[in-house]
Amino acid sequence: MAEFRIDPLRGHTALVNDRRGHRPSEFSVTIDTASPSVCPFCPGHEQQTPPSSEQDRTQGWSWRLFPNLYPAVSEDAMTTMQGDGTCTSFPAFGYHEVLVETDEHHGRADEYATNRWLDVMCIWQRGLRRFYGDSRVRYVHIFRNQGYRAGATIVHPHQQLVALPFVPNQVSERIRRMGVWTSSGCEHCNWLKAELQTQKRVLEESREAVALACFAPRFPFEWQIVGRAHQRFDELDSDSLSSLAGMILSGLSAMRNAVNDPDFNLILFSTPPDIPDVKPTWAIDILPRIGTQAGFEWGTGVHIVSVPPEEAADLLADHWR
Repeated sequence: MAEFRIDPLRGHTALVNDRRGHRPSEFSVTIDTASPSVCPFCPGHEQQTPPSSEQDRTQGWSWRLFPNLYPAVSEDAMTTMQGDGTCTSFPAFGYHEVLVETDEHHGRADEYATNRWLDVMCIWQRGLRRFYGDSRVRYVHIFRNQGYRAGATIVHPHQQLVALPFVPNQVSERIRRMGVWTSSGCEHCNWLKAELQTQKRVLEESREAVALACFAPRFPFEWQIVGRAHQRFDELDSDSLSSLAGMILSGLSAMRNAVNDPDFNLILFSTPPDIPDVKPTWAIDILPRIGTQAGFEWGTGVHIVSVPPEEAADLLADHWR
């Protein structure tokens, strides 16, 4: 039976209806990509990007961090609010960086060595600390787009770090829900405790985190890794990051094998510092771009999903390494 589900922490609504997966489709898409010889992120083409602000110290390089050549926001903009009483606008201040996470043009995130993901997460931590050191920054958004359907414009594996002068509404709602307290504790802990008790959607547990299929997914097979302790992501120690790297690799590999190698978005959520009345936490959301967001989703904000998350959890678990 179809049912509406409300995500307990993120707040969005999903309509889970497995009959939608049987709809006919008359469209096919062929995607052509450029060769590594013209890729601005490949070794030898460094002059096509801004200079590195940070890179590894091996011979040549295996990862690079640099300002985005086409930034969505600008550190030169002012943050003064403008408006006429009806409409509000303000200059798009912020920082926008690109992390080229490997020197391999066709590198696969699910095949990296554990140390590669450890390096990546250490870069996330340094970025969070650096950007939040600027009092004008209110939220840091870190994400990875894999493939055309996920919005990537360049094949070479890369991520983006964007520092914003405000907390977006979607993130604000997530933070607000984490600040809800009941007689039995905070909403985050209560929800995670319930997931661990039922085990319907749990994929892996560790001391630091839990991987699970999302109760109210926005796309089929959406899963996430959720921190167990009340701490921001930049507060995790090296042992925790190493354990988390293994969990990411297991999940990405399972998703690739279970769902025919989908394009996906990987998004880091971490509570900003100094949020009153909210205990910090973090999560990594992985959205396989299976299906499309169409008029129903855009008009209502409700996401139709054709695979019940309990079925998705079973299939992902079968391929979990």
